[in-house]
Amino acid sequence: MYTKIFEKGKLGNLTTQNRFVAQPMEGYDSVNSGQVSQRGIDKYTKLAKGGWGVIVAEAISVTSKSLSCKNGLIMNKRNLDSFKQLVDEVKQANPNAILLFQLTHSGRNSNASFSEKTTVCPGNNEGRLLSADEIQEIQDAFVFASFLTEEAGADGIDFKCCHGYFGAEILRPENTRTDKWGGSWENRSRFFRESVTSMMAQKRNKDFIIGSRFSMYEGWRGGCGTSSPDCLVEDLTEMQMLIELMAKLGMDYANVSAGIPGRTSEITRPVHGAEWMYLNHLRYTRFAKDTLLDLGSSVQVFGSAYSILKDKAFLIAEEMITKGYADYAGWGRQILADPLTPVKLQRGEAIDYCTACSGCTKMMGKQIQAGCMIHNPYYKKLWKDNL
Repeated sequence: MYTKIFEKGKLGNLTTQNRFVAQPMEGYDSVNSGQVSQRGIDKYTKLAKGGWGVIVAEAISVTSKSLSCKNGLIMNKRNLDSFKQLVDEVKQANPNAILLFQLTHSGRNSNASFSEKTTVCPGNNEGRLLSADEIQEIQDAFVFASFLTEEAGADGIDFKCCHGYFGAEILRPENTRTDKWGGSWENRSRFFRESVTSMMAQKRNKDFIIGSRFSMYEGWRGGCGTSSPDCLVEDLTEMQMLIELMAKLGMDYANVSAGIPGRTSEITRPVHGAEWMYLNHLRYTRFAKDTLLDLGSSVQVFGSAYSILKDKAFLIAEEMITKGYADYAGWGRQILADPLTPVKLQRGEAIDYCTACSGCTKMMGKQIQAGCMIHNPYYKKLWKDNL
């Protein structure tokens, strides 16, 4: 029944064992100021054993100053050995798994109780306005984190430009700065463009993958996917320009998402009563793929929002890939519910499906280790102990 999603694929110069993508899901599993804990390593090792073709490790901060979670991962020299251990154990579990590190800066999503909220947008009262020099420092941190990711042995990076974090915020029409980082699209896309260019230039391994996850439409006035600072209505003109920029820069993939968790959450991750929101993701994914096909580009497209569909997700993913609307299908919450999903599907075994209870999100809100409290006894007990 399923042939395309189990078909090998190409990501840059690398071959993937199938078209299943384990999307980055924060688990708050760090120790010792941002090092990868053994529990975190075990989580990704299990995904490798589960047969996911591409595994994207959760939001890894490029700085210790701006964090959304107190136990989040931080990429720096001090923590490098723990990331090397993560790569080694994942590759031992499944040498064919492609492991990417998602790099991020939390910006206005930072938690003020243990971090600093910042913003790039003038007139915004959600954080301290960053200076032009500080934005340059953040760009340097992203580039250095990419260098360290390659040093750790990972197959590539995911440049986080989604879900309201710094990489998305600076792209918004809402960013009306009057310096080189804001105002025009040329200026608002400068951070992304220059960062990726520098990352490409410093690569030592030609096979090192560089891609980005971005929110096509945030559902936010002046947000990504709108036409002006005061507009709420969807307009994908600039997001098409972003996708075209990815192709021009020679990036390897575009990971399509939407919305801002905690603000327009249902757009990001459809829930019961709003399941139909997944249709927007299918449309956004096809829009990205059509844009790249028109350019004759080989940039691969990852789709999202499949978890809400449970067992129906595989047929939809199969159709999207068969019809050329996407190259890969990504699951987020489902990787917490059952990290062995691909291999179980292939063997015809029963799968534990995400119930869309938002339990993992509630655990994130409490700043405790996040996982599936329905199917995983450890997280079920952890949740009860923290009520």
